[in-house]
Amino acid sequence: MKRIYSYTKQTFRFRRWNRAGYSAFMSIGKQVSIGHLHTDVADGLLRDKHLSLNLLPAFLAKSEGDLDSESSSDDGDSLIQQQDALLTCLSLSQNTVLPASCNLRNGNCLQPISSSAEGIGFLFYNTMKRLGLFFGATLLSLSSYCQEDTLTVNVETVEIEKKMSSLASESFRIVTTLSKQEIAAMPVRTVSDLLDYLPGVDVRSRGTNGVQADMSVRGGTFDQVIVLLNGINITDPQTGHQNLDIPIDISIVDRIEVLQGTSMNVFGLSSFSGAINIVTCEKTDNNVEVGMSGGSDGYFSPHAGIRLTKDKWTISASISENRSEGYIQNTDYSFVNAFVHTRYHDSKIGNCNFQIGIQNKEFGANSFYSLKYPDQYEKDKTLLSAFQWEKQIKRLNVSSALFYRAHYDEFQLFRDMTDAPAWYTKHNYHISQVSGGNVKSAFFGKYGKTTLGVELRNEHIISNVLGDSLAENKKVPFTSESDSIFFIYGKNRLNLNYFGEQTFLFGKFSTSVGFSGNYNTMFQSNFCWGINMGYKFAQACRLYANVNNAVRLPTFTDMYYKSATQLANPDLRPEKSITTEVGAKGLTEQFTYRISAYYRIGKDIIDWARTPSEEVWKSMNIDNVNAFGTELSVRYNPKKFLKSVGATYAFCTLDKHSGTLVSKYALDYLHNSVTFDVNHKIYKHWGANWQLSYRERSGTYVGADGNTAQYEPFTLLDLQTYWENDFTKLFIEVSNLFGEKYFDYGGIEQPGMQLRAGITVQL
Repeated sequence: MKRIYSYTKQTFRFRRWNRAGYSAFMSIGKQVSIGHLHTDVADGLLRDKHLSLNLLPAFLAKSEGDLDSESSSDDGDSLIQQQDALLTCLSLSQNTVLPASCNLRNGNCLQPISSSAEGIGFLFYNTMKRLGLFFGATLLSLSSYCQEDTLTVNVETVEIEKKMSSLASESFRIVTTLSKQEIAAMPVRTVSDLLDYLPGVDVRSRGTNGVQADMSVRGGTFDQVIVLLNGINITDPQTGHQNLDIPIDISIVDRIEVLQGTSMNVFGLSSFSGAINIVTCEKTDNNVEVGMSGGSDGYFSPHAGIRLTKDKWTISASISENRSEGYIQNTDYSFVNAFVHTRYHDSKIGNCNFQIGIQNKEFGANSFYSLKYPDQYEKDKTLLSAFQWEKQIKRLNVSSALFYRAHYDEFQLFRDMTDAPAWYTKHNYHISQVSGGNVKSAFFGKYGKTTLGVELRNEHIISNVLGDSLAENKKVPFTSESDSIFFIYGKNRLNLNYFGEQTFLFGKFSTSVGFSGNYNTMFQSNFCWGINMGYKFAQACRLYANVNNAVRLPTFTDMYYKSATQLANPDLRPEKSITTEVGAKGLTEQFTYRISAYYRIGKDIIDWARTPSEEVWKSMNIDNVNAFGTELSVRYNPKKFLKSVGATYAFCTLDKHSGTLVSKYALDYLHNSVTFDVNHKIYKHWGANWQLSYRERSGTYVGADGNTAQYEPFTLLDLQTYWENDFTKLFIEVSNLFGEKYFDYGGIEQPGMQLRAGITVQL
């Protein structure tokens, strides 16, 4: 007897997502993939204003397929630039046939419940990739067959939200992204220590725990790196030594992006050798976090933070303190950070962001700038604020920003005048201020994206050392009334920055051509250009090649600083470079890789140098400093007992024409750098993260005995072991586990083994 069986397909719909152990997806015990709309597809969709929903499956077929929502953020397929297209809206204004069972909310089809007659639906769901490279942009297209009647629904708008690198298009270069989870697993407590693990990045510390560090990329100097906070350029015009004076605690950081190389879309002239962007207030969860850690040499650091989301508002705030008695004499420090970041999202008004932060820092600077004077001391105060607005108008994205940064610096060559010689009568005082605004637009046309931007940026300094004579002296703040200390010098320069870039998309091939320029009241006009190309074979392989030109203006310290050991040159010229880079990168479900090679031709490179017979360092334009290097990084994420394992290698060599000059910065560079990291479970909630690094630096320095010495290579092993659940994390960290003796800069000895322990609780 012939039997006929009927089967009705059912689709489960999940409206809430949770990582708790009892949650549906977690209880399955297997990896769950959630489809996402690839950025190249999203840009293709934006080219067609009246695109029918019936075409969505064809577009989705172009993507590399479903990616795990927790896969690595290093996949590098973004086309978003600085402050560009936080939200990209696709208008679908025509009638579309959907299944009768489709559940609609706010004009969006969430998902068909059952299926039988031919129809099309799609699921829009905002999701976050694990390492924070994408925020949202999940669009799941489903074709189904059902026996039920259909109805016609007018879908007004569909939002496609893309959160990608704010620094540059990753289709044409390397942008390394660290997520909040990766940051939390590393045995570091500060942003500067964290950056030292990245390929091609050289962080030269003078003290511990982020007291002061100079960051360089690909053999450049610390003045050649642009620093941004949530896309706002906060680079200090006085000196790059203060670029990492950022008033945030590492616990509030959601993502860090590091660009190796140059980019058209970083305001100012192109970033000369690299850029770093620190992103906060990106997540929209509600939580309160408090923590405390302590350790060697009187180290103590409490912090507290809160993040609240209500309707269209997200508010994030943090306050933290960090202090230590120091690992050797005159290396004690204390600093306090306070930071508030608010976000407001409205489909009519647009996206609004406001951030404000303050930092107060004091630290013993034992031999920081000269080995002859071990009793140096420094007091810094930082205030920064910015307002940003962004709006999508059909295929046009418009964004703007207003920003202000003030930095107060008091430098004491002899701490509190103790044992000061007769010729030393006063400390150095400086206040630098940066203010301005910018406007940027991106238009998605038939063949690609056109981006234009303009910025007005004013840089001002008053000092008793730097600049030209003031017409009227000004009293120095933050000193006792009995002190008759005045600012007698000052300088102001106005910058008009502008750029334009056209990106073309032709299937798997993409290319961009751009220019940027700067008019400065001191240095007149300077121009940059760039050509970038990328080709995508598959998700697991993307090739790119680019040629970019960059210019950097001298800092106020480069031009005006005078002391017993340094003499600046007010006639310095801007430094220039042309960089060529080729590379490949790829992503699979558990494996990522990146490899690149670059050659940078540098002209008029600015450095502090001297001959072996001199004692005074002088700022000068060195004729040519050319850099060649390669970088390789691989990462494997099995997500079992072994959570992740990674390795990086960076090689750099400089072809310099400086004769017998001894360099203080530009000719001392990281020649070979190797890092290994392993993150693994121990038992249930216990885990450990190991970081092994090898550093080989080229160059020489003059020791305290006056003799010239070569930098010696060194190896460091850092460890974090932890216990954590959904609410609490206990950790013990050991840095420099073997007690290696080494020098990051000159003859300034770095600390031996350091032990820290702490607890973090989320409510």
